[in-house]
Amino acid sequence: MRALAPLLLLLLIAPPARATHGMNPLAFSARSAGLGGADLALAWQTQAMNTNPAGITRLGYRLDFSGSLMMPNLTLDDRVITAQGIMPLNEEKAGESLKFPLINAGFTTRAWEDLHVGLGFYVQGGMGSQFKGIATMVDDDPENPMGPTDQPSPATYDIESQVMYMKLTPSLAWRFRNLGGVDLSIGAALNLGFATMSFKHTGMQFPEMDMDHMYFAHSVDYESDVVWGFAGRVGVLAELLDGALSFGAAYQSEALLPFKGTTTIDEQLEYDSQMDFGWPGELGLGAALRPHARLLLAADVKWVNWSSTMGTVTLDGTAKGQAPPGYEVIKMPFQLNWSDQVVLNSGGELQIFDGLAIRGGYSWGQNPVGGDGINPLFPAVTTHHMTFGVGLQPIKRMEIDIALEVVPQNKVASDAQSQLTREPTPTGDGDYNGYQTEVGMSQLTLHLAMGYQF
Repeated sequence: MRALAPLLLLLLIAPPARATHGMNPLAFSARSAGLGGADLALAWQTQAMNTNPAGITRLGYRLDFSGSLMMPNLTLDDRVITAQGIMPLNEEKAGESLKFPLINAGFTTRAWEDLHVGLGFYVQGGMGSQFKGIATMVDDDPENPMGPTDQPSPATYDIESQVMYMKLTPSLAWRFRNLGGVDLSIGAALNLGFATMSFKHTGMQFPEMDMDHMYFAHSVDYESDVVWGFAGRVGVLAELLDGALSFGAAYQSEALLPFKGTTTIDEQLEYDSQMDFGWPGELGLGAALRPHARLLLAADVKWVNWSSTMGTVTLDGTAKGQAPPGYEVIKMPFQLNWSDQVVLNSGGELQIFDGLAIRGGYSWGQNPVGGDGINPLFPAVTTHHMTFGVGLQPIKRMEIDIALEVVPQNKVASDAQSQLTREPTPTGDGDYNGYQTEVGMSQLTLHLAMGYQF
């Protein structure tokens, strides 16, 4: 734990991860990223503790470090449909250009005969956005209805958000050798997770008494404390034909993350607040084949249960001090309506000669965000991932891996069921107001890792 303390501190102050498949990264090591994230049936690095913990039985005494630099690009388009036609507000509005580092680390060893143990630290994922100067139209007088000749005032607002989830994974696994020609391992990892969430929106709309369908812009700023959550992962790995063919399966349980923090409205009213959030459970199956000593092919399929944690996420708050009548408590539902996601990962590795391997992969993830839940605060909409990688062995027992992940832009437009396109109400189910929005995201990620097999 003393050795891990500097790493924990670095990750606590580092910027959050941006989403790839939903809120989950494609992979937790450069070697796996080079194969498109297909690693459930492979036992080659300590990232197995966060994919299939049964795999650590093939590692022995090993140490791995990996880092990724994620470079997302976000765009926002929106408009208002009126009786006179379409009134554009923002066209290809670019989000702020930022870079976000991720760091993962793991250590494994054989504890006794076929019992293996390990400890890993992983940035499980996150999402977020930052847009400045978004153009809009507002009603500067929320108490008196606008007259026939009155016009809304042009204005701008900013939004930013971040969700980050990291975890320690103490793990153990047992290897059963030669069970009817099958080399079988089972493993389990405890997830000791901690997470933070924040968002700031200076153009939030609240219900108003004047009923003129134009709204005053309010600022809402939420900052959570660090919250802890617990989950677990179990896995099975089976190798046949002297390791030429392998199969893997893993299950990850859901982690509940009840965020508690402070919400500030219009820089004046403060509330003790809570958002019930969670990281989804998932189930995965994988296979790997070595048709030749220098060629490896791998594929995984995963199901991620986003609907259980990313349906309607509600912020509840109670005023810290005296508040105006009607503002003693707040309730802000975010109707995200994410659907469950199927992710397909595939890739291959060719060893050119001893000490040099090249890799390529492709991953497709069914987009969990639909038109009824798209929100620029939570823009996890990417679908296709192409990866390229190189593996080097400069000295015996040391591995250096590099991978590039390319994610082309995908856009999701709101529909008439979206909360953003309806009149603001306390329950978020007002009438359609003619507003439309579209959020796009693309991404480049560079992965670098180093491992040593003692």
